[in-house]
This record gives sequence, C-alpha cells and structure tokens, in this order.
Amino acid sequence: MSEENTDQGLRRVRMVDEQLVARGLRSDDVLAAMRSVPRHLFVPPELVAKAYVDAPLPIGLGQTISQPYMVALMTDLLGVDVRSRVLEVGAGSGYQTAVLAEVAGEVYALELLAPLAERARAVLARLGYTNAHVAIADGSGGWPEMAPFDAVLVAAAAPQAPPALMRQLSDGGRLVMPLGHPHLDQVLTVFHRVGDEFRQRHDTRCRFVPLVSAEAAPGTPQVARPARRAGDEEVAVMKAVAVRVSGTVQGVYYRASAAREGERLGLRGWVGNVSGGVALHLQGDPAAVDAMLGWCRVGPPAARVSRVEVGDAEPDGSLSGFEVR
Repeated sequence: MSEENTDQGLRRVRMVDEQLVARGLRSDDVLAAMRSVPRHLFVPPELVAKAYVDAPLPIGLGQTISQPYMVALMTDLLGVDVRSRVLEVGAGSGYQTAVLAEVAGEVYALELLAPLAERARAVLARLGYTNAHVAIADGSGGWPEMAPFDAVLVAAAAPQAPPALMRQLSDGGRLVMPLGHPHLDQVLTVFHRVGDEFRQRHDTRCRFVPLVSAEAAPGTPQVARPARRAGDEEVAVMKAVAVRVSGTVQGVYYRASAAREGERLGLRGWVGNVSGGVALHLQGDPAAVDAMLGWCRVGPPAARVSRVEVGDAEPDGSLSGFEVR
C-alpha cells in the first residue's frame, strides 16, 4: 500500500483541502508540495498525532514548526519555480525547507541552532531532497557565497528586514518575512526588488518566534551569546522580563513544562498560575530568554495560547534555578 493511502497520507490530503484550498490558496505547485511532504516526520515523536493540525507545534529549543497554512502562504508569496535559487533563514525542523525544495530548483537553508539544523539535515536526506542544503549559521547575515538568490524566506520575526538579506536578493526577486515586534503580532511582508528599489507590500497578520542572531562568525553554532569583557573581568549579558500568558494554559502541565524548558535553557526564574493565565519571570542570557519566549507562545501540546504579554523586569538575585510557584 502506498504512503498516500495510509492514515498519515490521508490526513495530509485533508489538511490541504480543509486548511489551504478552503482559505483560497490556488497554486497547483504549492498545493502539490504540501500534499507530498510528510509533516509528521518533521515534528517530535510525541507530537506525530498532531502533525496535521491547523497550528504551529514546538520542536525544542524554544522554536516551532510553522502552521501548515503559513508555510504554504509564504511559499506561494515567493513565486518560485524550478529555475529559482532560494535562501531560507530559520530552517528549524526543515519542513519549510522540504516544501521549498519541491517547487524550487535549489534551496539554501540556514539554522543557528545546531541540534535543529542537524536533525533537519538528516530528515531531508532521508527523504531524498538533494537540492536542499542546510548550514549552521546566523541567518541574518545570509549566505554570501551562494548569493544572489531569486527568493529569500525568513521564518522568524524582526522589526525590519536584515540589510544583508536585501543585498543578496537578485533583481526581480522577492523576500518574504514577518515584520514587527518579536513578541507581539506581526505582518507578513513581501519585498520585491526592482533594480536598487525595494517595493514593499503587507499581506497577512501573523506571529513568529524572534529572529535570533549570534555574536559569532557564520558557521559557529550557539544558543547563548558569549560574555563580554570589560577591563580584566568577564561581565555576563543579562536580560530579565516579566511575562503573562493567556489562553488554555492551566491544567495542561504548562507550569511544569515551562520549568523544564527554563532549566534546559539555563535560565533563572519562576512560573505560576494567575487569574486568567500564567505568569513567568525570566532572567539570563538574552538569546536564551528570547528562546524561552518563543516556547511560551506555544507551550506544551495541550495548551492553547491566545496572548503573550512581555515587559521589562528587575533581575532577582535570590533566584538560583527555575521553579514552579
């Protein structure tokens, strides 16, 4: 029996019909790619049953695999075909990479977090995507050696498009990325390069994890930034924030899961229930705090997060780990 006649194959076909076609997506190439790529192979084993739901899912390290509709929409907005060279920033699980590899000629994907990049590379190789190339690097600097690109897709949010990515876009090419505050709603934005001019068009409101940069040479995987030297002593960079999460976040193991994720990222802080949601105090390396905020937007599998509010907080010197309150 072919894979398309299995339960996962049938779920994938339903996903395309109910989540994509029903919302107006009409590109035959994109729809065919979404029917073809097995999303369940790109999610953690414990989330395979949820692989084709209409939602993003956590993949570890504070990152997510994007909602199927958003993957399809961003691919469609790029307007690529088999002649196109595409740069993807923020490969994550590799799912978007695989969809791009179905419709484009060559895909060059960058992922800062080494464990995610290695896993994405392994799954893509297993599926036979010889036109997908994954590197471990800070995506905000692009991939100069492989430029120019006919299209650039950024699967993470920032207030503005990184200049290096704009420079690596070929004349006539498109860059698609979410613009806005990394912890609030953003707008999926399309940049079309015409000569030295970049024409900008806003499309759909969305929410993505932040675009994380590393203060390291491209190709050096890091989750946390190094300490900065001031005089003769090391001074650690510290970030502290107060977070309030609303939605279905009580009675779904949100607090216990948050504490485990905070400990894993090396943060100090706490998580506790409050009226209408969950409150957290996070402090530690800025990149680790940002990764934790990305996790907070999704939470454990049973959670349904509707809003995440973030504000500055004073560091608490009494904290030695991450606790549930």
